[in-house]
Amino acid sequence: MTAGKHWSYDILKQIAIDGCTEDVEELKLMFADEIGSRRRLDCIRSIQDLIDCLERADELAEDKVEPLRRMSINMPQLIEALNGYTPPENSRTHPVNLYQELRLAEELRQQLRIGPASQDAPPSVAAVAAAVPTPAVQNYATPAAFTDRKRTAVFKKISEELGRYWRRLGRSAGIGEGHMDTIEERYPHDLKSQILRLLQLIEEDDCHDPKHFLVRLCRALGDCGRNDLRKNVEQIMSH
Repeated sequence: MTAGKHWSYDILKQIAIDGCTEDVEELKLMFADEIGSRRRLDCIRSIQDLIDCLERADELAEDKVEPLRRMSINMPQLIEALNGYTPPENSRTHPVNLYQELRLAEELRQQLRIGPASQDAPPSVAAVAAAVPTPAVQNYATPAAFTDRKRTAVFKKISEELGRYWRRLGRSAGIGEGHMDTIEERYPHDLKSQILRLLQLIEEDDCHDPKHFLVRLCRALGDCGRNDLRKNVEQIMSH
């Protein structure tokens, strides 16, 4: 009897991984449209690979569990768990705090750029923060200016806590799928380096004013459902 039991998203995935008896190849065909790429299909060898791929494609998430329901044939425990699952509040619908973003934009008027990362070695947090020497004249207008120390803290916090949903952040920030595929291919087993490189791409995006990087980053974190990290960034900037 499981009445009243709280089912977390991670538990749902684990039930699917442990209990699925369907042929992986058949499931790959079922989700071929969602996966979208022959190369990605060929990389799927297990149910866990399939779940990871669907998450990277933003087809499966805490607030989007329909793919698990489609997999739940012959898995009564998963069906029961899905019926009792309550997704977390969808923070993607939270309104943007325009006053807060205008304040951040003002504070970032004198911010520094981050230079391009090496194409071969994984970027470290410290290396990313120190990629460009400090100019002779800084003229920071407020104590909350985006200093090297704060940049390091922001990048470190996000790279440690964003997790494997980093592509959702990239999409929210306007980074193309091709760029994110390149990141994943360059650092296939290094999640932290994938996130650090993504943050660099967001800041280096020629389509946007680099002085507004932190505003765009906070907005993208909110849009992709990570208001917790957005608040962390704002706390770092407030000290």
